[in-house]
Amino acid sequence: MSADASSVRKFVERLRVTVDGSLVFDARRYVFTPSLLVTVALFAVPMERFGGSVKPFFRRALVNYGRRRAVKDEGLGARGAFEKYLAENSSTGFGRCELAEFGDSRVVFRVYGSLYGEEAGNYFRSRGMKPEPVCTQGFVAEGILNYFAEKEGKPAFSSQEVKCKAMGDDYCEFVLERGT
Repeated sequence: MSADASSVRKFVERLRVTVDGSLVFDARRYVFTPSLLVTVALFAVPMERFGGSVKPFFRRALVNYGRRRAVKDEGLGARGAFEKYLAENSSTGFGRCELAEFGDSRVVFRVYGSLYGEEAGNYFRSRGMKPEPVCTQGFVAEGILNYFAEKEGKPAFSSQEVKCKAMGDDYCEFVLERGT
Protein backbone atom coordinates (compact mmCIF):
# COMPACT_ATOMS: atom_id res chain seq x y z
CA MET A 1 0.00 0.00 0.00
CA SER A 2 1.49 3.34 -0.99
CA ALA A 3 0.88 6.62 0.77
CA ASP A 4 -1.02 9.39 -0.93
CA ALA A 5 0.72 12.71 -1.62
CA SER A 6 -1.14 14.48 1.19
CA SER A 7 0.03 11.97 3.81
CA VAL A 8 3.62 12.18 2.61
CA ARG A 9 3.50 15.99 2.72
CA LYS A 10 2.10 15.96 6.29
CA PHE A 11 4.87 13.58 7.36
CA VAL A 12 7.63 15.67 5.79
CA GLU A 13 6.25 18.86 7.34
CA ARG A 14 6.70 17.32 10.81
CA LEU A 15 10.43 16.75 10.20
CA ARG A 16 12.98 19.34 11.24
CA VAL A 17 16.75 19.34 10.76
CA THR A 18 18.75 21.19 13.40
CA VAL A 19 21.95 23.19 12.94
CA ASP A 20 24.05 20.26 14.21
CA GLY A 21 22.53 17.92 11.61
CA SER A 22 20.13 16.05 13.90
CA LEU A 23 16.75 15.02 12.61
CA VAL A 24 13.83 15.95 14.87
CA PHE A 25 10.41 14.35 14.48
CA ASP A 26 7.61 15.24 16.89
CA ALA A 27 10.12 16.77 19.34
CA ARG A 28 12.24 13.59 19.43
CA ARG A 29 15.82 13.80 18.22
CA TYR A 30 17.16 11.06 15.96
CA VAL A 31 20.83 10.59 15.20
CA PHE A 32 21.97 8.73 12.14
CA THR A 33 25.48 7.36 12.36
CA PRO A 34 27.41 4.65 10.56
CA SER A 35 26.84 1.31 12.28
CA LEU A 36 30.59 0.82 12.57
CA LEU A 37 30.86 3.87 14.84
CA VAL A 38 28.20 2.59 17.23
CA THR A 39 29.60 -0.93 17.38
CA VAL A 40 33.22 0.09 17.77
CA ALA A 41 32.48 2.70 20.43
CA LEU A 42 30.18 0.54 22.53
CA PHE A 43 31.68 -2.92 22.24
CA ALA A 44 34.72 -3.54 20.08
CA VAL A 45 37.13 -1.02 21.60
CA PRO A 46 36.31 -1.96 25.22
CA MET A 47 36.72 -5.66 24.29
CA GLU A 48 40.04 -4.92 22.58
CA ARG A 49 41.39 -2.85 25.47
CA PHE A 50 40.05 -4.78 28.46
CA GLY A 51 39.24 -8.23 27.09
CA GLY A 52 36.64 -10.37 28.80
CA SER A 53 36.77 -8.31 31.99
CA VAL A 54 34.15 -5.91 30.57
CA LYS A 55 31.58 -8.61 29.85
CA PRO A 56 30.12 -8.83 33.39
CA PHE A 57 29.52 -5.07 33.38
CA PHE A 58 27.83 -5.15 29.97
CA ARG A 59 25.74 -8.11 31.05
CA ARG A 60 24.58 -6.55 34.32
CA ALA A 61 23.68 -3.24 32.68
CA LEU A 62 21.74 -4.91 29.89
CA VAL A 63 19.93 -7.40 32.15
CA ASN A 64 18.87 -4.46 34.33
CA TYR A 65 17.66 -2.62 31.24
CA GLY A 66 15.58 -5.68 30.32
CA ARG A 67 14.05 -5.71 33.81
CA ARG A 68 13.12 -2.03 33.52
CA ARG A 69 11.45 -2.75 30.19
CA ALA A 70 9.53 -5.65 31.75
CA VAL A 71 8.25 -3.45 34.58
CA LYS A 72 7.01 -0.93 32.02
CA ASP A 73 5.39 -3.67 29.89
CA GLU A 74 4.20 -5.87 32.77
CA GLY A 75 0.60 -5.80 31.56
CA LEU A 76 1.62 -7.59 28.37
CA GLY A 77 2.89 -10.66 30.22
CA ALA A 78 6.23 -12.35 29.64
CA ARG A 79 5.68 -13.32 26.03
CA GLY A 80 4.04 -10.02 25.09
CA ALA A 81 6.81 -7.94 26.69
CA PHE A 82 9.43 -10.13 25.00
CA GLU A 83 7.78 -9.89 21.58
CA LYS A 84 7.46 -6.11 21.97
CA TYR A 85 11.21 -5.90 22.65
CA LEU A 86 11.99 -7.98 19.55
CA ALA A 87 9.70 -5.82 17.40
CA GLU A 88 11.25 -2.59 18.67
CA ASN A 89 14.75 -3.99 18.21
CA SER A 90 13.89 -4.87 14.60
CA SER A 91 12.32 -1.51 13.84
CA THR A 92 15.30 0.48 15.12
CA GLY A 93 17.74 -1.12 12.70
CA PHE A 94 19.68 -3.48 14.97
CA GLY A 95 18.67 -6.46 12.85
CA ARG A 96 15.47 -8.36 12.04
CA CYS A 97 14.45 -10.41 15.06
CA GLU A 98 12.61 -13.70 14.86
CA LEU A 99 11.18 -15.69 17.76
CA ALA A 100 11.98 -19.34 16.98
CA GLU A 101 10.78 -20.98 20.21
CA PHE A 102 8.98 -19.76 23.32
CA GLY A 103 8.50 -22.48 25.91
CA ASP A 104 8.25 -22.52 29.68
CA SER A 105 11.90 -23.50 30.15
CA ARG A 106 13.53 -22.56 26.84
CA VAL A 107 13.35 -19.53 24.55
CA VAL A 108 15.22 -19.20 21.25
CA PHE A 109 15.38 -16.14 19.04
CA ARG A 110 17.44 -15.05 16.06
CA VAL A 111 18.69 -11.75 14.72
CA TYR A 112 19.30 -11.51 10.98
CA GLY A 113 21.62 -8.75 9.74
CA SER A 114 22.84 -7.94 13.25
CA LEU A 115 24.36 -4.47 13.39
CA TYR A 116 26.68 -5.45 16.24
CA GLY A 117 27.65 -8.83 14.87
CA GLU A 118 28.53 -7.70 11.37
CA GLU A 119 30.48 -4.61 12.33
CA ALA A 120 32.24 -6.07 15.38
CA GLY A 121 33.27 -9.09 13.32
CA ASN A 122 34.74 -6.80 10.66
CA TYR A 123 36.54 -4.74 13.31
CA PHE A 124 37.97 -7.80 15.09
CA ARG A 125 39.24 -9.30 11.83
CA SER A 126 40.79 -5.98 10.74
CA ARG A 127 42.71 -5.84 14.03
CA GLY A 128 43.83 -9.47 13.92
CA MET A 129 41.63 -10.36 16.90
CA LYS A 130 39.77 -13.64 17.26
CA PRO A 131 36.06 -13.05 16.54
CA GLU A 132 33.70 -13.96 19.36
CA PRO A 133 29.99 -13.54 20.11
CA VAL A 134 29.33 -9.86 20.81
CA CYS A 135 25.61 -9.28 20.47
CA THR A 136 23.77 -8.01 23.51
CA GLN A 137 20.12 -8.71 22.79
CA GLY A 138 20.24 -11.94 24.79
CA PHE A 139 21.07 -10.09 27.99
CA VAL A 140 18.13 -7.71 27.57
CA ALA A 141 15.91 -10.73 26.86
CA GLU A 142 17.26 -12.42 30.00
CA GLY A 143 16.28 -9.40 32.08
CA ILE A 144 12.76 -9.31 30.63
CA LEU A 145 12.12 -13.01 31.16
CA ASN A 146 13.68 -13.11 34.63
CA TYR A 147 11.49 -10.28 35.85
CA PHE A 148 8.45 -12.45 35.10
CA ALA A 149 10.16 -15.63 36.36
CA GLU A 150 10.74 -14.00 39.76
CA LYS A 151 7.12 -12.85 39.93
CA GLU A 152 5.98 -16.42 39.19
CA GLY A 153 8.47 -18.02 41.60
CA LYS A 154 10.17 -19.95 38.79
CA PRO A 155 13.90 -20.53 38.17
CA ALA A 156 15.77 -17.81 36.31
CA PHE A 157 16.78 -17.90 32.66
CA SER A 158 20.36 -17.62 31.47
CA SER A 159 21.20 -16.41 27.96
CA GLN A 160 23.84 -17.76 25.64
CA GLU A 161 24.62 -16.54 22.12
CA VAL A 162 25.23 -19.78 20.23
CA LYS A 163 25.65 -18.22 16.77
CA CYS A 164 26.95 -14.76 15.87
CA LYS A 165 27.60 -12.85 12.65
CA ALA A 166 30.86 -11.69 14.24
CA MET A 167 32.08 -15.31 14.10
CA GLY A 168 30.95 -15.79 10.51
CA ASP A 169 27.54 -17.37 11.16
CA ASP A 170 24.63 -16.45 8.88
CA TYR A 171 22.69 -14.95 11.79
CA CYS A 172 22.89 -14.48 15.54
CA GLU A 173 21.01 -16.97 17.70
CA PHE A 174 20.28 -16.75 21.40
CA VAL A 175 19.18 -19.60 23.62
CA LEU A 176 17.71 -18.79 27.02
CA GLU A 177 17.21 -21.71 29.39
CA ARG A 178 16.07 -21.94 32.98
CA GLY A 179 18.54 -22.92 35.65
CA THR A 180 21.66 -23.06 33.47
